[in-house]
Amino acid sequence: MEQVPLEGDRHNTVFDVPPEHIVQSSSGKGWDGLDVAEVIHPLDDFALPALPRHILVINLSTPSTIQERLAGRQGQLGTGNLVILPAGAPTNWHLEREGEVRHLHLYLSPTFIQEIATSADIYPDTVEFVGTLGIFDPQIESIALSLFSELRSDGLGGKLYVESLANILGIHLLRHHSSVKQPSLPRSVGLDKVTLRRVSMYIEEHLAEGLSLSEIAAVASLSPYHFTRLFKASTSFSPHQYVIQRRIERAKLLLSTTNWSLTTIAHAVGFANESHLALHFKRLTGLLPSSYR
Repeated sequence: MEQVPLEGDRHNTVFDVPPEHIVQSSSGKGWDGLDVAEVIHPLDDFALPALPRHILVINLSTPSTIQERLAGRQGQLGTGNLVILPAGAPTNWHLEREGEVRHLHLYLSPTFIQEIATSADIYPDTVEFVGTLGIFDPQIESIALSLFSELRSDGLGGKLYVESLANILGIHLLRHHSSVKQPSLPRSVGLDKVTLRRVSMYIEEHLAEGLSLSEIAAVASLSPYHFTRLFKASTSFSPHQYVIQRRIERAKLLLSTTNWSLTTIAHAVGFANESHLALHFKRLTGLLPSSYR
């Protein structure tokens, strides 16, 4: 199958299907750690060369029988079921279908996985994913559907949310679908008070910006994985949950003390638009911003 460059992708990676079969993708969104594409598969059988990234395929359509001919594997791919294709392995596919076959493809670079492994005290050179065909993993399905929703919602959660999902996905894959096991880690004791204050101040000063997990973790001089664990141990919130709460608190203050429009307030606290503000505001307060004012 023809390999098509990802337009604007800074890692110079590739999708595994021609562009006419891609319904929508994360290309150009600036997501760190992974790419996502909704794909309608061609009717013919197809072959893939050894690809540079790990690919997770989640079936969005009705069940179908799927056969990978090089390894002689065959299975039933139910709705929500998963195929894991480790990087570097060529494949040759045949699908028994009734109607359209629509999949969600998640692309993870080996470098990204190795960084997560190193952060989790796993020697990265020992990491190998186990290829699977037609299994059901509820956590991966949940993460994949969250990413799919984010793809369709024009970035409702933002880069911080996507990076958090990517890190959770990476750790889950290492724990349950790789050749290594995560070691027993000491109980998280949290960030020290000075570091937590420095991180909190950074978040407050940059609420209006598109905060990312990697840049917040860098303030604490930690990897995203370790920072997320320690931050949650300190605050009981994930970094994404904490940032959303602080944005809503800032919005409440602006609603009470200014006559700014809801769109202006949304942008001032880091939401993409008024709708994003309203959704999170009602979820956390039970009220619409207009009613709070």
